Parts: sequence; C-alpha cells; structure tokens
Amino acid sequence: MVAEKGMYLAYLFQALIALSGVYAYASGQIAETFTALLMFALSVVPYVVAARENIRFPWFVYFLISLALWFHVAGYVQGFYVDLYPYYDKVAHLVSGITIALLGFLGVVYLDRHWRMRLTPLFVAGFTIIFGMALGALWEMYEFLVDMIFGGSLGGPMQNGLADTMLDMIFVLVGSVMVALVALSYFRNHRVDEVGDSLEELPGA
Repeated sequence: MVAEKGMYLAYLFQALIALSGVYAYASGQIAETFTALLMFALSVVPYVVAARENIRFPWFVYFLISLALWFHVAGYVQGFYVDLYPYYDKVAHLVSGITIALLGFLGVVYLDRHWRMRLTPLFVAGFTIIFGMALGALWEMYEFLVDMIFGGSLGGPMQNGLADTMLDMIFVLVGSVMVALVALSYFRNHRVDEVGDSLEELPGA
C-alpha cells in the first residue's frame, strides 16, 4: 500500500514536468522546452531499466528522481531559480545529489550481485560519492552549454559565475555523502550482496 501511494507521487511529478514543458513551448521558451523534454525522458529511464533487467526498485527511487528533475525544470520554466535565489537552487542540488548518489549506490550493489565482485562497504560508499559528483559535474556542463548556445533561460543565465557553480557542486557533494553514510550504517548489519538480492524482492510500481 505504501509503495502504491509513493508511486502516485512519482507520477505526479512526472506529470508536472510534462506540463512545464507544454507551458515553456507555449510561451516560446526554447531552451526551457528542450530541458523539460530531456528531464521527462530521464524520468522514464528507471521504468525502462527495471523492465529490461527485471529489477524492482523501491518506490522512493522513482519519486526522488521525478522530484529532483522537476526541481530543475520548474526552476527554469517558472523562474524559481531567479525569484528564490539562492535558496531554491541549493535545495534543488541537494535533492539531486541525494538522488544521483542513491542511483549510483543501487547500481553498484546490483552489479556486485551479478558479477560477484565482492565489493567492500567502503568501496561502495566511495563509489556512491564519486558517482554523485560525476553526474553533478555533467549537469553543470549542461548548464554551461545552454548558456553558451541559447544565452541562458528567459530568467537569465543558468549559471551565475564560478562561486555559484562551486556551491552547487558542494551541495551535490553533501547529498552524496549523506547517502554514503546511510549506506555504511546499513552495512554494519548487512552484507553488500544482500542489498543486491533485495532489489528483486522489493515491491515496485
């Protein structure tokens, strides 16, 4: 029952991403429309991966992904990044850091189970942080390219200088470290391969 209600939250934020894309297109926001389409496509990826690999992700994975992506879309389309700067921006990157790190964590323990790598908890925690930081850096590159190609969004540039970019990465790091610390705490009483096994037992969508 909890999983079903949680999935409705994920669907809700996916719908909000799509509606933001429609609004951006109707108001002539080219860069924001492209961003919304990209974010909606990314929100569908977990469903495709789960179906192809026969994995049952917990509901909060789908929810966090949709929430993190909506944060960014709404920030640009509705102008929250400008109107609520810098608080909205930093919360968005914190949520993104948690979400990306969680995906990295689940991905590496799944590979550990199927490839029998016998990874240590410390390695998994370290990979979780590095994965979160790597994808966070790719997002900052995306923002830079949008600024270079489209001149930013209607509310202004997607990046506001080196200090803003570095603060974004710091909040992504904080979110990634939070996930890694929770993982290390969990591994005190569980093995790494137990998490991989549970991915095929947890109730999904």
